Amino acid sequence: MSKNDLREAQKSINEIEVTLNSISKKQQNEDAFVEKANVIFENNIVAFKKYFPDIAEKFSSHQPSSKFNLFLNPNGSANFVDYDTGVPIYSEDPHFQSSEQIKSMLENPILGKVDHTQLEFIKNETNFIHIDLMADIGSIYNEAQRDLDKSNGLAEYVPSAIIFGVGLGYYLESFFDNFNAAYISIFEPNEDYFFASLFTLDWASFLNKVDESGSYLYFSIGVPEQEMYEALYNRANDIGAFSVASALFFQHYPSESVNKLIAEFKDNFHQFFMGWGFFDDALLSIAHTVNNSEKNINLFKPSQKIVDKYNQYPIFIVANGPSLDNDIDTIKKLKDKVIIVACNSATTSLLKQGITPDFHVALERTKATEDFLTAFIPEKTRQKINLLVLNVMYPNVLDLFGWCGVALKGNEAGTSLFHISEFLKNNRITTTIGYSNPLVGNTALSFFGSMEFKNIYLFGTDNGYKDPNHHHSKGSYYYSGEGKTIHAPLKMGGELIVPGNFGGDIITDHFMHTGKVQMERFLESKLDANISCYNCSDGSAVKGSMPLRSQDILLEEFNFSKNEVIKHIKEQPFSGLDENVCLTDYLDFDEFEQLCNTMADILEKPTLNRKEALKQLLESLRYLFSFKNHPRYTHLFLLLEGESLYVTSVLISLLYNFGDEKTIVPYYEKAKTLWRDFIADAPQQYRDRWDELSDYSFDYSKPSVS
Repeated sequence: MSKNDLREAQKSINEIEVTLNSISKKQQNEDAFVEKANVIFENNIVAFKKYFPDIAEKFSSHQPSSKFNLFLNPNGSANFVDYDTGVPIYSEDPHFQSSEQIKSMLENPILGKVDHTQLEFIKNETNFIHIDLMADIGSIYNEAQRDLDKSNGLAEYVPSAIIFGVGLGYYLESFFDNFNAAYISIFEPNEDYFFASLFTLDWASFLNKVDESGSYLYFSIGVPEQEMYEALYNRANDIGAFSVASALFFQHYPSESVNKLIAEFKDNFHQFFMGWGFFDDALLSIAHTVNNSEKNINLFKPSQKIVDKYNQYPIFIVANGPSLDNDIDTIKKLKDKVIIVACNSATTSLLKQGITPDFHVALERTKATEDFLTAFIPEKTRQKINLLVLNVMYPNVLDLFGWCGVALKGNEAGTSLFHISEFLKNNRITTTIGYSNPLVGNTALSFFGSMEFKNIYLFGTDNGYKDPNHHHSKGSYYYSGEGKTIHAPLKMGGELIVPGNFGGDIITDHFMHTGKVQMERFLESKLDANISCYNCSDGSAVKGSMPLRSQDILLEEFNFSKNEVIKHIKEQPFSGLDENVCLTDYLDFDEFEQLCNTMADILEKPTLNRKEALKQLLESLRYLFSFKNHPRYTHLFLLLEGESLYVTSVLISLLYNFGDEKTIVPYYEKAKTLWRDFIADAPQQYRDRWDELSDYSFDYSKPSVS
């Protein structure tokens, strides 16, 4: 063998040795990783058993997908192959990559904020003390905006951190080293990814760190990305919208669907801060419910469904959106073969076309509802129509029609008071109807969907408009005979663009958009009832309904009359009140005073920085929310819940939108004093006004164009 051959042979041997050493080193690394990872996993399961036992139980025996590929980088760090792309989530140095991601987040945080600059200018046409309070706090908010710089950085202590994606969790080791959050929500849509993190992240230390900091931690694991928004919305409803106020959004690993989700969160952030009611509203809720409970009303019992013989009969829910004009001829042609349910002002449009609705639905609880009905619907006509309202309706309205049915509205002080009386007197309660606001179309859908009619058609439920100057049917009282606006509707919040039911875009605002979303939530809640909801409105798309042009409607023939179905509706799901139910026995004035005094005491001490201010505010809210599910005092919680959520959402925005840790505090303290004084005065307001009916009237004879 020549020298060259010997050199080549030795080179090959050396290469083989290097390869063998590399394989041996790799095997040693993998063996060491497996040993360490299994210890981490066991420790993590023990920790989750302590804090989140459901997670521990599920993942202690989790069987991952065949795609599961947890592997080691050459430097011995763990990596993971992404299911969607088939490539590793991390670089060859995941720890450095994660620390750079945290650094970038701290420099350019994505924050969800709410603008309250218009609060100061709200007109108090209703004489509500709530409006005065919000305007006064809004004035301080604007003062801070004028005097201080805008706050775009991440504060030392924030109300909420919403995290999308766990991956292998490396970033969580140092995520809260430079700041902390009162409420932490972690979303990981892929259960296998979270399972992998149990072998790589010391969750035990993380959970203990969160616990010691006093933060509240929530997990959503395996929740599909498209359902994350709803999960957070439901959680915020449960524990209070303050838990997502001024939120930090953080996305760990790339995902187009998560990008869209964060955009949805930011676009729809208003939903977390709308529809709460407020103190005056809650007082009216009690006053009106007490008064209505003393009438001989027909109470809606959702458990008493329409019988199978009648539940296929078509229901036309007619609201007063601009697209109603396109469908009025179809409704006129089919009016004798369907139940026509008119949503408040839609009745005026129908009557102009010679169509008398079978049911009129009203929602607004003030005296203005009575004013509208008496001004625009003649007495003789009203006696031919059946009325459907909620228990919080202005009492005189119940007497205006030939027949009236009343349902209980959820999350109302008056309803809770009614339930307490029902239960303590009769050991049972009447269930509420869900998702019945903020629009009358929501109320109508909730009524007939709760009866479980199987074929519901929506007309004029546009939840928006294509033409900003055409916001309702031109046949309604909003317009003159020449189609000119004579009663301009209020615009509630900024404009949004949403997909149309028949394609294209629809202009909406936060208020109407909430109505659309409430329809979607109701339909989702009734999936098991097999309701077919056909959306004939040329307005916003409503998930859960089927787009259908009115000219394409095909109706089944029935061997019974429409009047027979109406008679059944008025008899089957409705029944009289129990005579021994007496709401005034449970008003609990002294207990409410004690609740308010404690809240005011918590807020009394001056604060020196953002962290102190937020912690104090959250302490007062958590005390209030401790009454939320109290079987005896939920009505007292509901008296203050809406007001607290409205006010504290502004106070938190004030704290975090302007200035720095200390310069904002004087403005916050000034606004907090207004809130504390309001709370201190609330018990006397309750004693004085618990039986005071709405006095907000509207003169419909005077045009109101803006």
